[in-house]
Amino acid sequence: MLKYLALIGIASVSLAVAADDDEEEEEEKKVKATEIVYEQPTEWTVYPASEPVVTFAIRGDDLWYATATSVFSASIKKRFVQTYATLGKIPGSDVTCMTSNGNTVWIGGKNGVAMRSAGAKEFTVFTTENGLPDNSVNAIAAGGGKVWVGTENGLGCYSGGSWKKITTQNGLSHNKVTALLIDDDNKLWVGTSKGISVSDGSSWTIYDMKKKNLSWNDVKAFAYDPRKYTIWVAVGDRDINSFVKGTWSTFMDIQSDITSLMVDTQSRLWVGSANGLIKYNGDEWVNDPKKLNIPAAQVQWMQRDGAGNLYFACENGIVRLVNPYPF
Repeated sequence: MLKYLALIGIASVSLAVAADDDEEEEEEKKVKATEIVYEQPTEWTVYPASEPVVTFAIRGDDLWYATATSVFSASIKKRFVQTYATLGKIPGSDVTCMTSNGNTVWIGGKNGVAMRSAGAKEFTVFTTENGLPDNSVNAIAAGGGKVWVGTENGLGCYSGGSWKKITTQNGLSHNKVTALLIDDDNKLWVGTSKGISVSDGSSWTIYDMKKKNLSWNDVKAFAYDPRKYTIWVAVGDRDINSFVKGTWSTFMDIQSDITSLMVDTQSRLWVGSANGLIKYNGDEWVNDPKKLNIPAAQVQWMQRDGAGNLYFACENGIVRLVNPYPF
């Protein structure tokens, strides 16, 4: 039997309430997904790859993506693909994250960061030798004229042609940065192995288990819903937490090995993992591949573009789903 407990502060969530009215208040914020319901199939397009795609970024009509061994750029319209075995002075292997900032793509991995603007013939490379906090990069985000890079040993901020290093001495909850997000208020959300640090540009706020904000401290991924001003966070082994209007809520035991989160134009939450996809529409969780009709046994990264189209990094390439809610 599916048991849902009431959540505080999440709109449009219809849950079955536990019959026992005497359960403790703390338990009222927890939700456990033990049943899955199904929706109608959808249409998609695949940009094939010979290996599982680890991450990608969309830069205009170009799709940049990485496997374990190389980086690729492809024209979304023409399907022309170019391979990069090296990114300037660093290898194109072991890439972990990407983002685009205007006409520039930023690529992070175990050997540093490379960036390349449209029309440029070469990559510009950043390592500890020229300002990067650490060469092992886990996350990249761009916004407000800055590029943020999360590493194993601190957060790097690239602005005006130079780097600034941010650590626990400046306000981080831990120096191992695992995920990054910039919301509509230009607040920077920094996920670490010991909680979340949020900067408004002048001060830091920390959310963690000790303060009873998170169900786990180990942050795996972020997603932002601008329609409902909701921050979604994958934490621990299987949980998802949400933050809306100052209130944290917990969804328990959603999926193991979560790698990424994404929100579509109608506030549906997509959960990518090494075990496939789950979609949450505010009422129900969908995880049957036949019902989702997206050819993905594993999903490493997801992104929604400006037109509402959805992209999924899968074991056989990148799946593109045309905006399923064009209204």
